[in-house]
Amino acid sequence: GAAPAPGDSSARRSSLLAAASAVCAAVLWRPTASRAEAELPLPSREEGVRRVPQGKKNDTVINSYTENAGLSGQSNKDVAQYAQLGDGLRAATIFKPKFDDGDPNASRTVQDGDRITVDLIGYLTGWNGNIFVRTQDKSGFSEKPLTFKVGNGDAIPGLDRGVVGMLKGEKRRLIIPPKLGYPRPCTDEMLGKPGAIPDPRESASGSGAPWELRNRLLNGVLNNARDDTLVIDVKVTRIAS
Repeated sequence: GAAPAPGDSSARRSSLLAAASAVCAAVLWRPTASRAEAELPLPSREEGVRRVPQGKKNDTVINSYTENAGLSGQSNKDVAQYAQLGDGLRAATIFKPKFDDGDPNASRTVQDGDRITVDLIGYLTGWNGNIFVRTQDKSGFSEKPLTFKVGNGDAIPGLDRGVVGMLKGEKRRLIIPPKLGYPRPCTDEMLGKPGAIPDPRESASGSGAPWELRNRLLNGVLNNARDDTLVIDVKVTRIAS
C-alpha cells in the first residue's frame, strides 16, 4: 500500500486519544455505598407485586443515568419485569415476609386511610445514584422512621401510591417518575410539607449532614437540569387504621 502521508500517524494518534477521553467521560461514577444500600437482590418472578405480562412491550425507557447509577435492577431489561402501578410508577418486591397460620399480619395490607411507619432509602438516578434520604443508620438501626397517612397527600405521590398493598415487613423498590415525585422547582419551605415528604433533612446519620442531603435533592436535581426520577427502597414496619 501507499506510505502514510506525513502527519497521518500523529493525527490518528490524536483521534484515538480524543475517542478514549470521550469514553472515559461517558462512564458514570458508581456510589461507594455498602452492599445493603446499592446491591439489593432482584425479586424472583414467583413473589412480589403484579408483574408485567410476558411479551408486553415496555413503554418506559430508563435513561442512561438510571441504568448506570450503581443500583441493582435498574437496567431496561430488569425494569420491564417490574409491576406497572400506573402513570409510570413501577415496583418490585425485594423481600416478602412469611407468616404463621392465623397471623393477622398475613392478610393485613396497606390501604388508603392507613397510618403507616416505614424505613426507606432514596436514590437520585439523575445524579449517579446519590442517596438523598435515609431513615436507618449504617448499622440498620431505624433512627428516623417516617410515618404518614396513606392517600392523604402527605408523601410524594409515587411513595404514597407505591406502598398500597404492602404487608408489614415487606420491602419494595419503587421507580418514581418525575410527575409523581417532588414539586419542581422545590424550596426549603416546601420540604416536609404535604406533597414533599420525605424530607432529606430528617435523615438518619451516616449518609451526609442534613444540609448535604438537602442540597443533593434541591440543588443537585430538582432545581437543576438533571432527570429527577427517584428510586426508593421502602419497608413497612407498622400499619394502623
